[in-house]
Amino acid sequence: MRKLTWAAATAVLSVGMLTGCSSADGKSGDSAKASADAAKETGKTDTGKKDAGKAVGKKDAARIGTAGTACELPVSFEVAKGWKPAASSAEDARMLAKLNDRTSVTAACVVDAKPAGLLGNMRVWTAARTDKSPRQVLDAFMAEEKRVSEQEFSETKVGGLTAAEVTYKESSPILDEPSPQRALAVTTPKGTVVLHLTAFDGGEYKDMLPAWELAKKTLLPAA
Repeated sequence: MRKLTWAAATAVLSVGMLTGCSSADGKSGDSAKASADAAKETGKTDTGKKDAGKAVGKKDAARIGTAGTACELPVSFEVAKGWKPAASSAEDARMLAKLNDRTSVTAACVVDAKPAGLLGNMRVWTAARTDKSPRQVLDAFMAEEKRVSEQEFSETKVGGLTAAEVTYKESSPILDEPSPQRALAVTTPKGTVVLHLTAFDGGEYKDMLPAWELAKKTLLPAA
């Protein structure tokens, strides 16, 4: 559903929609809904979208996670062309932990899809402990998510590692239908990792999946 103009949707995201932030009370949600309602009156089309739904190939990608890249992580993976990775500062990590009541993992990196013409991101969460299975890690992560429904868990292998993955939907105070999301957890000798895909709506989610699949297919433990 594309009921918001590009500029208006970006403004809504600035209040925390795509950082996984939740309001401390109902006031922020009411304000965001008012902004969304106003946007519906000023325009109905998304004019900023690029051709980002096409298949992503290796020539379009750059690897992050290793020393000297934008984010140093317990894993490395390839980022689709146009997506912009940035390490999360200690201040950002504290803010996200507080806003999300998240204690199981810490924000380490965000890969922003907006430069590729999409409203969403892939955020990497990490923890130092290595004694939890991927499913235990993912269960703890999902217990801290808000407004969740239709969770579907599966187990897979990525980069030679056992992984747990979940697809689910998250309701929104500004959209009249829930947004699809997904997360993947692995445990490595250097720590726990959760890769979390957050999309503004179902259309954005569909267009972001090639980048998600690229990251998943190329994920490896850090050397």
